[in-house]
Amino acid sequence: MATQSYTKKGSSSFPSEETPTSQPWVPVPYASHHPLYGQMAAKSGHVNSLTAHKVKELLGQLKLSARGCEEVLRKRLKSHLRRQLIQSDPAPPSDVLSLTVLNPYGLDYLLVLDFEATCLEKNPPDYIHEIIEFPVLLLNLQTLHVDAEFHTYVKPVLNPVLSDFCKRLTGIGQTQVDNAPTFSEVFRNFSLWMEEKELGSKLKFAVLTDCPWDIKECLFPQCVFARVPFPRYTTKWIDVRKLFASFYQMRSGNLSKMLHHLGLKFEGREHCGLHDTRNITRIIVQLITDGCVLKYNRFMPDDVLKQFDAFRQR
Repeated sequence: MATQSYTKKGSSSFPSEETPTSQPWVPVPYASHHPLYGQMAAKSGHVNSLTAHKVKELLGQLKLSARGCEEVLRKRLKSHLRRQLIQSDPAPPSDVLSLTVLNPYGLDYLLVLDFEATCLEKNPPDYIHEIIEFPVLLLNLQTLHVDAEFHTYVKPVLNPVLSDFCKRLTGIGQTQVDNAPTFSEVFRNFSLWMEEKELGSKLKFAVLTDCPWDIKECLFPQCVFARVPFPRYTTKWIDVRKLFASFYQMRSGNLSKMLHHLGLKFEGREHCGLHDTRNITRIIVQLITDGCVLKYNRFMPDDVLKQFDAFRQR
């Protein structure tokens, strides 16, 4: 799943993303001979040789969750044993030590979001999705608990009448959006909510989504036609689907499939933005618990951002 494009409610025609240029790799002769590398490889090989039943048994003895598919359980056990080895070594190599730093950016919170938007059963290529549900959960990275929720419906202006397909898919009724504030009002209220929580001023945070769609195909065009400044904190973000595939080394699939891989069931109604966001939060909490390092893995291209700034100045 890490090599395929992730789209939601329609295909993407967005330009390819740009990632920061990495520094050239420089070999460190001494580090490559550190005994810790061999010990970690041996532990990994040992876990691979175990039966699924034995892996579950060992997880139970270590008081770790034994829920999930076989790939998840083996990764969970390997990650735990690797951390034990690193922590017991008096002088581990720096690249290995970094594997134990799960929050390298020093974040205080994750803003977990999942928009719902206007849609048709078959969207034409030039169809513009308008946000109609704006849910955000504030996940405390110290406690792994949700400290607050921001949630509201949004009144669409380009396509004010929801299609029957959209209403069936999202469970959102026409009256709910008719009585809701416009995107400009919602975003202003959301910005005030962030200020009240001291996000960006006192507390560090990152945005997390289920796939690129929410930012690239939804929030960005919404800001363009509403002439709302595109928030700089969404120029890079964490895609939990991509993170999942990379960490567990398996095809992640959609939200329900990721939950299934983790031995969890979807709680609530699928395609309800608030319920989707709560379930995405359950996934990232399990990833962190299993030893996954939080890293930005999605980026908005600089040339697109420059075009947007030029458009707003007209």
